Amino acid sequence: MRHLKEINYIIELLKSAVTESVPSAPDSSLDWKFFYTLAKRHKIMSTLYFGMCKLPKEQQSDIGYFDSYVLEYKKNLVLDANRVFELERLKPYLKKNNIDYIFLKGSVSKYLYPDTAMRRMSDIDILFRNVGFDVLDEIFFQLGYRILHKDAKDTAYFNPVNEVKIEMQPHLIDKGYTLWYDYLEHIWERCDLEKNQMCKEDFYIYHIIHMAKHFVNGGIGLTHVLDIYMMLNKYTDLDESFVTAELTKLGLFDFHRNLQLLVQYWFDGVCPKQKDLRTIQLLEKYIFTSGAFGTRSQLNINAAVMRGDTKISLHKKLFPDIHTMINYYGKPLEEHRFLLPFYWIKLNVQRLRRGKNSVRRGFHNISGITEQQIDEAKELFRRCGL
Repeated sequence: MRHLKEINYIIELLKSAVTESVPSAPDSSLDWKFFYTLAKRHKIMSTLYFGMCKLPKEQQSDIGYFDSYVLEYKKNLVLDANRVFELERLKPYLKKNNIDYIFLKGSVSKYLYPDTAMRRMSDIDILFRNVGFDVLDEIFFQLGYRILHKDAKDTAYFNPVNEVKIEMQPHLIDKGYTLWYDYLEHIWERCDLEKNQMCKEDFYIYHIIHMAKHFVNGGIGLTHVLDIYMMLNKYTDLDESFVTAELTKLGLFDFHRNLQLLVQYWFDGVCPKQKDLRTIQLLEKYIFTSGAFGTRSQLNINAAVMRGDTKISLHKKLFPDIHTMINYYGKPLEEHRFLLPFYWIKLNVQRLRRGKNSVRRGFHNISGITEQQIDEAKELFRRCGL
């Protein structure tokens, strides 16, 4: 893998940010432009800033684009405060309307970090039940929000004053992931509705499921992995036998185990056994090239792998399978599957409306994929049990 010095120093600074370790002085030959670009793609600039702050002032001045890391930290600090404020405004409205809700993702995991400003978030994710979106729309309109987007799976509300985005979702994952969907539909019985949180075991399992979904759909980022490390270190009373049993039923035990090996290698200095070394190398490459939320190119590669293709099929790209289409268009198509051909037409008309440049980029992504990329993804998926 190229740029190993920069990648290793990113890992060292992340470790330093969340532990008591102090980073070594940066190598004078580091490519700071690449380092900055990678940090920005993975949305970890605020986290890296905490590691950089442990360096002597004279070494901080040697870091390229250091002021940008400071600025990103300050922006994240303000946004974090705004999110806390907005949640306190929202809670009485949810309670008044007897709405059960639990916080998801970064809204929970940020409290596992030494400082909540380390954990960058793009929005606040909330799972809810007992109410329809019409009631939620009215609540958020009263609070001064507008609808940012609305689809079959969720609605995102946006406050134009402080730029806080809150995403309300009635389900934790798309119905097309049947096994995972069925499991997550039953987490309410183990939730702490006083604290508006899942139990620790379910939160960890949900995180693994959420990562697996992104993993097969285009890639995962460094924040996903860092969250795993924080949970494993902070949840000292986690019922590991329950987690192991449930992840095994969900077909995710190997994926979970490999992620554990990776974070132990990166942040605890535990060298993997020879039989696991290849998996760790493939995971490292896959994660660092993915960015925060994966890439369109990797999505196309993974789609080919999941279908068992040896090369990208343009036909299958233009006419996705029924489960993919249901995940995208929701309940109307699920209830009237015979309309699938019409939804294919709708999908491709929408693609064309995005403009020739968008379509051209899509074809370019497909044509630029190599057999080696498909083979590596296939091997990694096999090793992770996906």
